[in-house]
Amino acid sequence: MAVPRSAARLPHPAPPLDEGRRLYESGSWTSALEAFERADSSAPLPGRDLMLTAFSAYLLGREERSIDLLGRAFREFLDAHDGAAAARAAFWLSFAHDTRGDLARAEAWGLRLAGIVDEHGLSAERALLLSGLGHRSLASPDPAETRRALGLSREATAIARRVRDTDAEVFSRLGAGWALLRLGSTSEGLAELDEAMATVTSGEVQTPIVNGVAYCSVISASLLADDVARARDWTSAATDWCERHQDLVPFRGQCLVHRSVVKMLDGDWQGALEEAISASQRVRPADAGLASYQLGELHRLSGRFTEAEGAYRLANAAGRRPEPGLMLLRLAEGRTDAAAVSARRLYSELTRRAEREEFLPAYVEVMAAAGDSEAAHAGAAELAELADQARQSGAALSGMPRARALTAEGTACCAAGEAAVAVRSLRDASLAWHDLGMPYLEARARATLGRCYAALGDDEAAALEVEAARATFERLGAAPDLEALPKGTARAEHATSSATPLTEREVEVVRLVTAGLTNRAIAKELVLSEKTVARHLANIYAKLGIASRAAATAYAYDHGLV
Repeated sequence: MAVPRSAARLPHPAPPLDEGRRLYESGSWTSALEAFERADSSAPLPGRDLMLTAFSAYLLGREERSIDLLGRAFREFLDAHDGAAAARAAFWLSFAHDTRGDLARAEAWGLRLAGIVDEHGLSAERALLLSGLGHRSLASPDPAETRRALGLSREATAIARRVRDTDAEVFSRLGAGWALLRLGSTSEGLAELDEAMATVTSGEVQTPIVNGVAYCSVISASLLADDVARARDWTSAATDWCERHQDLVPFRGQCLVHRSVVKMLDGDWQGALEEAISASQRVRPADAGLASYQLGELHRLSGRFTEAEGAYRLANAAGRRPEPGLMLLRLAEGRTDAAAVSARRLYSELTRRAEREEFLPAYVEVMAAAGDSEAAHAGAAELAELADQARQSGAALSGMPRARALTAEGTACCAAGEAAVAVRSLRDASLAWHDLGMPYLEARARATLGRCYAALGDDEAAALEVEAARATFERLGAAPDLEALPKGTARAEHATSSATPLTEREVEVVRLVTAGLTNRAIAKELVLSEKTVARHLANIYAKLGIASRAAATAYAYDHGLV
């Protein structure tokens, strides 16, 4: 029987192996993996196609499957006496185990890689070896190991550029950038990271996994360097890349956490919450603490204290220290003494610069609320010193270290009753946060500035700052900050102490709290025991429906008690 001419012209479907290669190149990794596995079921795949199948599985979050395939590829290359290909398979096996936190197997495969490179005298693969060694050195807090990582990474970069291995070059530049950041050379470190990202964004990278690693690394580094503008740019680029590959898994969770942090700082709290929830559902185990902590921060700022506590506890269980967020939660709950205990412990316990930069603003806030103006001033002075160091290293280009230092100085001075000194720092701080595009931190500075103006008797200036802060807090949904705001200035809504539900003794206690005195100092001033002062404060909080010394101070200014 004759075959119809139209049927004769129908194209034959591509063999599964050819289809898998095409789909892999187009970034359709789910379909590519299916095609490769169909081909593998008919006849064992050659080593190079096993590598593509392994990469597809890894990009889809199927890590065990990826490791099995990489192992098969490694054995195929050894049987074929292809040392260079075997070395690359060993590198990716070390990488896959390392990202899962299986450091023993990662180290074993790193040693296997080193042996093959030395045995065969390989050049291009030596760049991958040195890059991996540099990465391991970065895991150590020892500055000597960080300097070793920088040397290894730079040697790897030179080899990779010479042999035009873009994967190895990106990995080694990322390592060099992080090493420089940790050694305090911020500008140079960020420049090294930019070089790596130029290779990524120009489409020169050979393995898609490298793209995801690079995006996550540079966003994290930008946030570490307080360069939020840079973090915004790279977060946007990473989001675009992820959205073009909807089935991508390994890099979504961590990148969503970074995106949540950026949105939170930008004032999009609802968007930040959505990203953090998505991250907690899709994050890798190694990053679970990071996602939980970010959820805790958003819940705390919005006044969802029960949810915040649960999130901080999950973060702690996953290996992420829950402070300073948990400490600030205690302060917001009115448990100032508990917050102060944690603050004093952490002040001695935390020694790394990055840890102290994150902790000190909260420390100053807690010590100021606890009436320990000396400790608050000490914390503010250290932040000023760190800001100066950041300026010298180039990080001050972002403006965040200076804004933090100014806020802390103003907060400490305000708590000590030095309103005239505080207003200068707080005014500059509010302008700095405004220029950085961080509305919540700007509003916090303006709220404190308003109280200082009220203390100086300038009710009109106070009203302007408080109104601006209130508008921002209402828009963001910052319920605890709204509660702490005064309803008006001392003169605008003056009320005598006779109109307050407080007893005469409680009014005296509130006035001394407003002056920044600790419970011990108040007890000495009024010739009472500290326990009696604590009981008076508990009664004051209950009568006024407030939960902190800051709210008591606001009430005092609002009702003309000072």
